[in-house]
Amino acid sequence: MAAPEVEAFRGRIKRELDRIVKALDGLDEEAVNWKPDAPTANSLLVLATHALGAAEDHVVRQVAGKTISRSRDAEFAAKGSAEGLRVRADEVKRRIDDALNGFDPARLGDERDTPSGKRTTRDMLVHAVAHASEHAGQAELTRDLYRARISG
Repeated sequence: MAAPEVEAFRGRIKRELDRIVKALDGLDEEAVNWKPDAPTANSLLVLATHALGAAEDHVVRQVAGKTISRSRDAEFAAKGSAEGLRVRADEVKRRIDDALNGFDPARLGDERDTPSGKRTTRDMLVHAVAHASEHAGQAELTRDLYRARISG
C-alpha cells in the first residue's frame, strides 16, 4: 500500500471515474450520444471517453512516466454505444493502481516542466482529481438534462 496521501489521490480519482460511469447506467445509445443545445456541450459518451483518457494520461503517463496510447481528438469525436466504457474504466483504474503502487511519496514535490509551466507531481495529481471531478459533474448534469427533456 502506498503512503496515505498517494492513497487519497488514488481513491478520489477512482471514485470520480466511477461517478462518470454511473451517470451512464440505464441509458440507451440515443441518450449517451445526446448533448445539450449549447455550443461547447458534449455528450455523455464524449465526457466519459475523454475523462478516462485524461485520467490515464495524468496519472499513468505524466506522474508514473509509463507509456499510454491516447488520441484526445478521438475522445471528443466518440459516438455510438457506451457498451465498452465500463470495461475501459476498469482498465484505466487498474493502470492507475499499477502506476501508484509503490509510488514514493517523497516524489510528490518533484518539479517538472509542463506546457503550463513548472508543476510538482502533487500538482499533477490534484489536477487529475479536479479534472475527473469536473467531468463527473458535467456527466451528471447532462444525464439529468436528458432525462428532463424526454420526460416532457
